[in-house]
Amino acid sequence: MTAERGIQAAVFALLLAGLWTISGWASYTYIENDILKIGGITLSWGIILLIMYVAFRKLNCRWWMSSPV
Repeated sequence: MTAERGIQAAVFALLLAGLWTISGWASYTYIENDILKIGGITLSWGIILLIMYVAFRKLNCRWWMSSPV
């Protein structure tokens, strides 16, 4: 069970790092205004985290909680 949680945490961290890199690169490449860059990154991160939260809830994956399911 501990190895499974470690793998899930690593996958989550890698997904976050990859999505952060892609959204940051896209915003800084295609948007000129600094305020729009910050807003675009914030909006895309809100959407990304919401999708990931819903996906993990649908999979019944609750590794971030202290008690096992």
